[in-house]
Amino acid sequence: MPAQAMLTHFNFAVQIELSGLGGDEGLALGGRKGAFSEVQGLEITMEPVSFREGGYNRGARQLVGKTTNPPLVLKRGLSLDPAFWTWIQRCMDGTFPLPYISGTIRVLQADSTAADAGVWRFENGIATKVKCVDLNAGNAREVALEELHIVHEGLSREQS
Repeated sequence: MPAQAMLTHFNFAVQIELSGLGGDEGLALGGRKGAFSEVQGLEITMEPVSFREGGYNRGARQLVGKTTNPPLVLKRGLSLDPAFWTWIQRCMDGTFPLPYISGTIRVLQADSTAADAGVWRFENGIATKVKCVDLNAGNAREVALEELHIVHEGLSREQS
């Protein structure tokens, strides 16, 4: 089976770009692509901040404070990029500069000619957990990664 055909069994494609902050140069050599069947953590939480303004007697004003994002959790996936494991090793080593990556998560349509159903971008992410599938000779599986956790500094939804 051709390598690219293996990625079509999944519904979400993840494209990694270089962050420009250094430490991720090894990923520039590979295809920087992976595909996953489940993506969690596409969430943005905005902390409300209320304050009382002099002369405004209807109550406290409401503003948006800090924004937080949970880690992205990519489940049951496959990466065809040999530099992926080099990036994981760099994240484990913690050497300077940290291997920050930025990326795009595309929700794919069943029809490959159709436009993407949704596109999310994350900025300055590093891996915090990698879980590979259990090895079992009696049960052949194409899934190479069970879970990949990426903490990041921001998430946005691209408008099509």
